[in-house]
Amino acid sequence: MTTAYSNDNASSYHLSHPATCSCGCDFHSLVDPSAEAAEAHRRLHDLEAQVKILNTKAASAVDKLADYEDELQYLREANARHEQQQQQQQAQPAGVGGLALEGPGPAVTPPLPGQPQPPPQPQSRLASLSALLPGRRKEVHPSNLPITPHTGVFPSNESAYGSTTLSPPKTPFSRVLAPHLVPSHSDSQVATLSSLQSSLEEERNLRLRAESSLSQTQTELEDLTAQLFGQANEMVATERKARAKLEERVKVLEQRDSEKRKRLDRLEKAVSRIERVKQMVGP
Repeated sequence: MTTAYSNDNASSYHLSHPATCSCGCDFHSLVDPSAEAAEAHRRLHDLEAQVKILNTKAASAVDKLADYEDELQYLREANARHEQQQQQQQAQPAGVGGLALEGPGPAVTPPLPGQPQPPPQPQSRLASLSALLPGRRKEVHPSNLPITPHTGVFPSNESAYGSTTLSPPKTPFSRVLAPHLVPSHSDSQVATLSSLQSSLEEERNLRLRAESSLSQTQTELEDLTAQLFGQANEMVATERKARAKLEERVKVLEQRDSEKRKRLDRLEKAVSRIERVKQMVGP
């Protein structure tokens, strides 16, 4: 009777503590995921978020660089147009007003803006203009030549201007100075050009800075990506090792549990045999 009571206590104790091993470890606590694996997953998600942020920054830097290039192209085109306009304005002739033509009479020069205009001289102007026109020239004796600085004779108006054929001007056109090109750009245009050049230089500096920052960001992104992949591989390897250890430990515990169940079955069979023998023997 005492043996049966002890066997009943053993079976009830075993049923109340089914998953407790002899080493003091709980079977269910080993089967659950570990806190280290959860922490590794959390760190992996954080690193992925950082990679996304860096990708966004790199994209914004590329957009800024494209904007800078467009603005630089616009400034270059504006500068080219401005230079072309200046060249066209400088290439235009200054006109006949800058020339001083000399004929039989006094030289005709354009009046200055601040000086009063002299009265017109039709004879000298007619002579100077007719000298420019093509026509037949009549050889005249030197005594019949009109007054010029070369002859030194002062003839009358009839002898000087009575003839229908006018002599060419004594001063050749080769001596006439060519009209000089007056600069057409004003102070405002010079200031605009200088401001455009300064802005172009500033844009170049900004572009160089943007390119350097972009290359630095790309280098940092590549380094961080390599570091993240290395850490992820290390975490995956560590997690696999821990999982392999846990699976091996679970197998050992399952084997021990099966052995304990077999022993318990043997004990229950022995207890049932003892009870049958007692019933057969009787009191």
